[in-house]
Amino acid sequence: MAPDMKIGTALSAREERDIKDRVMGAHPLELFPYFRRFPRSVPRDLAYTFIWNGLFAFFFAAIAVVANGKVPSLKWLGYNFVFANFIGYTLHLVFHFTHKTIEPWIHTKGLVTSALFYAGICTGGVVVGITLAQLTLGISVVPTLTSPGWLVSVASISLVISVVLTIIFFFRERSALAEATLERERLRIANIEREAMFANLKALQAQIEPHFLFNTLANVVGLVDADPATAKRMLESFIRFLRASLAATREERTTLGDDFALVASFLEVIQVRMGERLAVRLEIPEALRSFELPPLLLQPIVENAVLHGLEPKVEGGTIMLTAFERDGRVVIEVADTGVGFRETTSGGIGLANVRERLKLQYGDDAKLAIRDNPPMGTLVSIELPRVKS
Repeated sequence: MAPDMKIGTALSAREERDIKDRVMGAHPLELFPYFRRFPRSVPRDLAYTFIWNGLFAFFFAAIAVVANGKVPSLKWLGYNFVFANFIGYTLHLVFHFTHKTIEPWIHTKGLVTSALFYAGICTGGVVVGITLAQLTLGISVVPTLTSPGWLVSVASISLVISVVLTIIFFFRERSALAEATLERERLRIANIEREAMFANLKALQAQIEPHFLFNTLANVVGLVDADPATAKRMLESFIRFLRASLAATREERTTLGDDFALVASFLEVIQVRMGERLAVRLEIPEALRSFELPPLLLQPIVENAVLHGLEPKVEGGTIMLTAFERDGRVVIEVADTGVGFRETTSGGIGLANVRERLKLQYGDDAKLAIRDNPPMGTLVSIELPRVKS
């Protein structure tokens, strides 16, 4: 595997921070799975705060019923709801501005410091919220500032909200740690799967190289005595091909332009043996030359076309390699004018190898199809996503 393809199993400091920020910045209602289904946004959070305020208003109304032994008046319930919303939205605004500034530092100081922080924030928020609510409702604020009832109300409400927020902080902290652990495990599994995939790809790729190597050397041996000049030309072409393919065999990706060039070198070797019986056409748009794909993907298809399509034909024929873009996908076609497609000569290990490598690299997002190439011959097409999924 190339060094830059490795995946670490440890999260970076930034990734750890992003996970904690995402979890710790969640709205309190997101403790309940139902409320996580909606994407985060300012309107959503404001709506959630309205629901949250309503829950607090209901809670304090329930306390009033228990304490007084009777249901409060509608006017009191209305005031209670208004007070809850003024307090809730005041705290919403405060936490909006402290979430990424003060809170992260506070969280590093432990549970006691966090509890004191939330108690102080809540006390200030309750005082400001109640004051704004009374001003809005037209109730005089000044006389109540020194009232024992006022102080008890502020302390009680602040205590309840502080306890609730501290509990939420505790569960958020645990959730952030659990999510970071889960993400590290995902990375570890992804690393193992990726290494296994590339090991499999290397094994499949290794099946291609000896096949062509032995065939070519066998042809050279057969020509040494009968036609030394042709044997020399074949060796020279073969050396050029080996030089072109050496880098590709060590990489996990190549470009379409480089793979076409590699196929051209491969066909030079074949042309030495077949002579005028083999004609070659290569067409690739300039815009697709930099398109990335697995290395040595086209060679076994081209070799299969020569071996099973053109060589059995006395007069030989033409092999055409073309690439184009269709519906946002890249299509590569290898067509020959040979004897045509037959089930008994469908490519054997060559095409099976290509299918397996495509499956490993692209899953179900790549297609390989074989069909007739009228009036005679076979056409193999590979369809790849423009950007690997």
